[in-house]
Parts: sequence; C-alpha cells; structure tokens
Amino acid sequence: MVMLMLINNWEQTYWEDEQGNRTTIQEVLEDLRDKPVISLEVASLTHLRRTTTEPDRKEKADLSFPIIVVAKDGEFQTILDGNHRLQKAIDKGETHISAKILKETNEKTNLLGFNRMLPDHRPAL
Repeated sequence: MVMLMLINNWEQTYWEDEQGNRTTIQEVLEDLRDKPVISLEVASLTHLRRTTTEPDRKEKADLSFPIIVVAKDGEFQTILDGNHRLQKAIDKGETHISAKILKETNEKTNLLGFNRMLPDHRPAL
C-alpha cells in the first residue's frame, strides 16, 4: 500500500510505501523536467476517478501549470497531480489542458505503487 501525504503546502507532497520508501513531488517534477508539455483533450481524462476538489483551491488553480498524468501502455491511469486544475478546466468548458505524462514503467511510478492498481485505475493509497 502506498500512502499519499499532502501537506498544506503542495511542495511538501510525498508518497510513501509500507517499507518507508518515500518519493516527493519534487523528485517527480525533476524526473519530468525534460519531458515535453503536451496539450491533452479534457474529455480524454474525465473518465478517471479524481479526488474531491476544494472550491477555493480549484478557483486558485493555475491552468498554465501542467497536470501530471500517469500512463501505462498508452492508456491514462490516474491524475498524479493537478486534480484541481483539471476540475477548473472542466468547469470553465476548456477543451484542452497542459500536461506531462509519467509513464508507469518509470522508476518513480514503481515506488509510487502504480504497479498495484485498483480496478478503477486509482493507485492503492
């Protein structure tokens, strides 16, 4: 089981497995640093189960910052970071959103537990 720890400051977000191995959002962002920002159709992401969004955080969400989507075998699995941005884009009727793709074969996704997916494609948190 992987535990997501979201502190009041998003920059302190991390995921920890049962052995105490920890991956921080900074490590994920560093890993994605040289990956391209792409434009994804919002409709291609709406089937993914997302976390509950807090209205004030959604309103403050900056759509210019790309979301992070985990993909496996060409299929989107989950939104790792950016649920509030995605919901804001949906609510505003946006057709596309900026994103970076974290492939499930990546070393970070193994630690994040994405190799142990639940039937609804959410990581085992």
